[in-house]
Amino acid sequence: MARILNFVIVLLEASAFSKYLSKKNPELRWGGLIYYTQLSNVIAMLSSLLLVIFGQKHFVEVIRYLGVSMLAMTFFVIICILIPMGGGVKRLLFSGSSLCHHLICPVLSVLSYLFAEDRASLGWIWLPAVVTLAYGLIMVGLNVKGKVDGPYPFFQVKRQGVKATVLWMTALLVAICLLSFGVGYKKPAQTDIKFVFVHGLSGWGSYDLQNEFIPYWGMTGGSVIRYLNNIGYESVAASVDPTGSAWDRACELYAQLTGKRVDYGAEHSARCNHERFGRDYSKEPLLKDFDKSRFVLIGHSFGGATIRVFSEILKNGSEAERAYAGEGELSDFFRGGGSDQLFALVTLAAPTNGTTAYDLYEDESFDPTKVSYPEEYEKNSGAVSSATKAVQDGRIKEDYAAFDMHIDNALALNEKITTFEDVYYFAVPYTATKKDENGELWPDPENMEGMFLKGSVIMSRYTGKTKGGHVIDETWQSNDGLVNEVSAKAPFGAPSLDYEGQNQMKTGIWYVFPTRFGDHMAPQGGLSKRVNVKPFYKELVKMLAGLSEP
Repeated sequence: MARILNFVIVLLEASAFSKYLSKKNPELRWGGLIYYTQLSNVIAMLSSLLLVIFGQKHFVEVIRYLGVSMLAMTFFVIICILIPMGGGVKRLLFSGSSLCHHLICPVLSVLSYLFAEDRASLGWIWLPAVVTLAYGLIMVGLNVKGKVDGPYPFFQVKRQGVKATVLWMTALLVAICLLSFGVGYKKPAQTDIKFVFVHGLSGWGSYDLQNEFIPYWGMTGGSVIRYLNNIGYESVAASVDPTGSAWDRACELYAQLTGKRVDYGAEHSARCNHERFGRDYSKEPLLKDFDKSRFVLIGHSFGGATIRVFSEILKNGSEAERAYAGEGELSDFFRGGGSDQLFALVTLAAPTNGTTAYDLYEDESFDPTKVSYPEEYEKNSGAVSSATKAVQDGRIKEDYAAFDMHIDNALALNEKITTFEDVYYFAVPYTATKKDENGELWPDPENMEGMFLKGSVIMSRYTGKTKGGHVIDETWQSNDGLVNEVSAKAPFGAPSLDYEGQNQMKTGIWYVFPTRFGDHMAPQGGLSKRVNVKPFYKELVKMLAGLSEP
């Protein structure tokens, strides 16, 4: 969304400057920058163009902050000073290039910056003030020398005198500081804990281009990550392999958090038949001070398995990797010992114990073609399988997410993952099915995306047995369209309790939230079935932050 809005701003600015330059304006001998309006719009257009090209990099955020603050100052001066002085509303706001430069671009830029963009630190508040002061001093100096008359009445030092000019300059400097503060303000940090969000199968995160247009966390409702940062909870969104195994994704998560090159492990890479090393994140880490950070891992869908495998390797390392590689060739990740950093772990609609969405098609005792459902449920039903299908690149089948999500394989993975005594655990299950008057479970089409409906009906009819002998009974039938409600709770066999509030919670126990009604995309914010998830995440991080308080 930020790129789209800024592309629109660039087009509007280009059109307005074209109109402005087509006229024979005497100020054009100064390059048009004799006016603060033109200077602010040039900087804003440049910053928007940089955002479109480079995305929301830190240097772009700083230039955007400068441009947006100066545009806010332009709008303020027009509305609160020049129009009351008799400048004329129509001429200053609705004629020629003024419509864009004085009204549309300032308003659109401020709205984009506040609601669609990552903001620079308020520590840069001095920058708009310094640029504005420098512009003012230059204009006053040119007025004194007689090279410029104005271009604004408050710079006409020969007419109004030095005292009045100093008062005007002081007032304008205060105004730009207040406006910059308003534009850049974010609530101060509410906690030193950082929140790391990990997407699910076929998902994306902050390193991916599509996140600029539709953020995984928030979807069309706006970025949850940006929202949490703006209210004082430092949050980041990882970008791990959309279809890779929990192991590979965990290794990528570690590299992104620490700012290192991805190391999948010598033993794992040799066994699974792929390259040992991946992308280098040394210039763009998610956390700038990983070694000193305490963090919470929040995983949606297969992101739940990813963060649990990550926690196991972070704390205990990998015996297989230690045995295979020489001491000097071993990643710190596989050494283990990160015991003080992981504060809590949260899974959302996660196939913690696998999902029948995969197993039912391999059970010879069950024929999914015999399940009846409305004809319209067939529409778009193939979107799930096509979106989650991995591109075969030579890896063994065990190194894909699809393998880890089979029930037998998920339960085997659970056996290798420790529930640590010093970590808080939470599981948030979802369902979008409910019983009809005959007692049969059906997905709610008002709350479930169309692509999940057919699969949900089949899951709600399935009972059987996995290849490994695990019995699938009626307790598995409630689902969110892709994951069974019972699977999204605590790992089978792990200590667990129902979540009843923050009081007297202990580490080393899985607290299972009351099941939330919504389909598998509801924790993201939905797509066509939109859900306002920001209040939920605000309360979640607030609760988690409160656990760290004495």
